Amino acid sequence: MTARLRKAAAGLGLRFYRLLIRIHHRIRPVVGSAAVFFDRTIEPGGAGDRLLSFASWAIDRRHALSARSALFIMRCGLMLAMQAQLGSGMKLSAVRSARLTNLLYRPQIRNRRGLTARLYFQAMLLTANHERVVREVPAAEGIGDYFVNFVVGSAHLYALHSDTARYFLDRAVSLSGDRSSEARRKLGCSYLLDDDYGPAAAHFQRAAELFPPSVMAHHSYAGRYDINKYRPKDWEMADAGRLLIYDELIRLGEEFYQQGRFHKAFRFYQRAHLYQRRLGGSFAIPGDLVNRLSKEFPRFDPDRPIRLLGYEWVTQIGHIGFLNWYLRMSRLGMIAAANYVLLAPADKVANSAFLDYMEPFFCVVRDPDLVDELFPYQRLVGDQFISFPTDAELAEPWARIAARAEVAWTERGFGPLITLSEEDRAFGRATMTRLGVPEGCWYVGLHVREGGYHGDMAGSATSHRSADIQDYLAAIKQITSRGGWVIRLGDRSMTPLPKMINVVDYVHSAEKSARMDVFLIATSRFVIGTTSGLTTAIACFGTPMLLVNGISSDCQLWTPETDFVLKRVYDRRKERYLTLRETYRQPLHSLLISSVVLARQGCEVHNNSAEEIRAAVQYKLDCLDGITPRANEDHPMIAKYRAALVQDPFLFGSALPALPFLEVHPELLARDDDPDLARSPEVTGNRRAD
Repeated sequence: MTARLRKAAAGLGLRFYRLLIRIHHRIRPVVGSAAVFFDRTIEPGGAGDRLLSFASWAIDRRHALSARSALFIMRCGLMLAMQAQLGSGMKLSAVRSARLTNLLYRPQIRNRRGLTARLYFQAMLLTANHERVVREVPAAEGIGDYFVNFVVGSAHLYALHSDTARYFLDRAVSLSGDRSSEARRKLGCSYLLDDDYGPAAAHFQRAAELFPPSVMAHHSYAGRYDINKYRPKDWEMADAGRLLIYDELIRLGEEFYQQGRFHKAFRFYQRAHLYQRRLGGSFAIPGDLVNRLSKEFPRFDPDRPIRLLGYEWVTQIGHIGFLNWYLRMSRLGMIAAANYVLLAPADKVANSAFLDYMEPFFCVVRDPDLVDELFPYQRLVGDQFISFPTDAELAEPWARIAARAEVAWTERGFGPLITLSEEDRAFGRATMTRLGVPEGCWYVGLHVREGGYHGDMAGSATSHRSADIQDYLAAIKQITSRGGWVIRLGDRSMTPLPKMINVVDYVHSAEKSARMDVFLIATSRFVIGTTSGLTTAIACFGTPMLLVNGISSDCQLWTPETDFVLKRVYDRRKERYLTLRETYRQPLHSLLISSVVLARQGCEVHNNSAEEIRAAVQYKLDCLDGITPRANEDHPMIAKYRAALVQDPFLFGSALPALPFLEVHPELLARDDDPDLARSPEVTGNRRAD
């Protein structure tokens, strides 16, 4: 292969992956089917074992033409498998394919040359397998490929090896002919590890010059920023190096957060908060923009400071719900009084009808031109919902301070800040009639996260948060047998429900709308949900909830009318389920953000069984009907629960666990010194292979 062809092939895998990510919602069924086919072909057992046996035969006879041809075909198949799995978000499967590639084609990986090596290192980068890359290349070596240097340098960056990271990233910059903005930014980040802001700013400035749109301000990947379309302001470009220090501190915090590395993440977030204060002393929002805000929003007070909330606060319905707790924090004096300016361009808003309920409390900027003008200033006066500044070394998780606000709000006897309008109530009643629900009937909302909204598939980083609608059928019958109706909530990607009496598969109906979504979450007798963003929106109206299949690395903002059931975490090394105390303390608690990082620790998450869900629904109904008293703080099981989570009493807001689940699984409440802890309860449910 000529040098020109090798160079062209070097970036092929990464470009293909980016293409899949960009269009994956349109082609997900095709790419997903291909990924599942490859996964079944190479997974341990069955076809995977036969493939390994065949590979062993071919390696033993690699001098024969037939064997070489077979190995070439297998290598192409594995490379295609990695791309399909990465494009489908099946990171666990992609890691398996990459490890098999490393096993079968070890000489190419060790030489760090060729397409096989590049795609192997690409898979390690995109699945955040940084520790494996560091073990593969632990020290400086003369790798001649730009992309492999970039991957190895990035891996050492996330391992906090600043000098080694700089060595490889500097080589990546040189080998790219100083045309790689990404390599420059990563090189600048290596200096941030050492608190050396001078050279970091110089590299960030150069990165912005190489690709001006990359100067776009960054608060959260949830913002779904259209970087390629961004047109930077002159003042941004003039001082891009200093400005990007804030963005890259945030981005480093976010990367460590996604890797489940709590202390590293919130150390960088705290540094970002401190740096924001420094920037605020050097820059200011221009007077003409302040005057424009004052003219357009009657509630804007020019004598008050401005806090700017970027549009990551509106891209999902749960993020809009976060605004409710932001307001509570303000009312409770936990954040300073200010003009709360929310950027909400129409193409970013997940549910405009729900956002309308926040309008009386915020200056909601919808004008695209004004959004564009204000957007860069979030570096100076912006608030995000991942971290909150403290006077300590680590920032506090924003969800935790919001959960503290929820508890304080409840203790003071305050009610919901928003209530459904009469207009929306009338609209909802008319729509319910068209859906076939008789007037006066009570109904329960049902939301089962399946991952289709986010394009998740089995083996993706967040697949452990999803559940199977089939496990809810017995619970649905529990409701309908007592005269109630069940209304399915969610999005159109969800698995259709079977035909059932008194059940409306609303998500697949012609009546689905943003306005009707709000009506249903506000008026259901209660909602069966899980740890998804929709529950945050539901809680804003004070609607009672029963949350099952719960699992999260964050604190939850659940209200006192909420009962919950958690997924259990099985530790394959200890051969038992972990207690609540073990699961919900650091470092394991942060690892719950990703099934991929959990798998590396030998842990897997098991869904609640159909019977556990049915029993919880019966308990909720019995409590609401006055048949069974709801558990309170005086109940002995609740006392044990509080003792189990003494390290973080705000973990689930004001909610309480459903008693039937605790009674069936008392081992979850065990203390660390409990002699029975070492005994493994019977393993049930759907255990997954790594």
